[in-house]
Amino acid sequence: MSRALDKDTATALKNGNSKAAYEAISQALLSSASPNDDLLDIEILGKAFPFQDGTYVLQEGVAIGASKLGLVQAFFVARQVLTKHIDGTSPRTDDEMLAATAVMLLLDPEHLTAANARKRILQRQLHGHDQEKSQLALNKEKHFIDSFLTSRLHRHTKSPTLWSHRRWLMTVYTSLGIPVDVPGDIVKVILVAGERHPRNYYAWCHARFLMGLGRRSSENSRILAAVKNWCFGHHTDISGWSFLHFLFLHQARAPSEAAETAFAEVLEFADSLRLANESVWVFLRAMAASGLVGDDGYSQFFTTGQHLLATSKRTEDLAVLRSAMEWCETFRTKT
Repeated sequence: MSRALDKDTATALKNGNSKAAYEAISQALLSSASPNDDLLDIEILGKAFPFQDGTYVLQEGVAIGASKLGLVQAFFVARQVLTKHIDGTSPRTDDEMLAATAVMLLLDPEHLTAANARKRILQRQLHGHDQEKSQLALNKEKHFIDSFLTSRLHRHTKSPTLWSHRRWLMTVYTSLGIPVDVPGDIVKVILVAGERHPRNYYAWCHARFLMGLGRRSSENSRILAAVKNWCFGHHTDISGWSFLHFLFLHQARAPSEAAETAFAEVLEFADSLRLANESVWVFLRAMAASGLVGDDGYSQFFTTGQHLLATSKRTEDLAVLRSAMEWCETFRTKT
């Protein structure tokens, strides 16, 4: 796809006030980024949302709409600030650099130099501080990055650079002995990002990483319930079902009441709605073959499958159901 600008856009960029756009957008991002508030809901608004001259941001509470043209103008200023800071010709304060990198990552979530600049700033802020001040600095950065990962932005929810930055942030939390709210992160970040971008590989990989962090065993039931409900609402998203299967494997490799109950609920869900999509049945076959649901669950799997085979009409559905049962029988035998 060509990156050439059309004539009107090029003219607007040339005639616009880039510095004013930068100040407006950067201040909107930073002034609203309080770790005690809800995450920001950011959108980039194109030509369908005409802005008055001199206006670059629409804001109501935590909802922020940035002019796309204004953001491009602001990016040029932010990049210049970062470049001059790095080469030493015009050093800036930490707050000024956080403002510049925020604008850059809003336009380009894969800008690794901007992300790494934020890491260096945070490391400097943590050096020599007590845990309370360190946690405040970490919470501010977490609020910022989580807002990008969950907002209605085209590329941010699936950005490997932003998810990598969040993973690094979580390792800093644990290295300082600061607890991570794993259930809260799963519900407020992972499930939202998974909805914003279906089959979000990076989000669900990060969820697996979070499960490896220290947490209370009592939190597992909350996580399982939230993920199961999400899967019911997004039953064609195989990434969610795969993570739900991972959760059961993560807890135990033997039959458990939680696994058997959830498995029965999914079977009933599939049977009542006559679901024969591959995502659901890959989950069901894996659970039945793994031994997590015992002999009763294994039998229920085939009973439900046979019932749907008898009532389904679509060739594609019949192929999915037969394949799932054959796969389950084969690999159950091997285990």
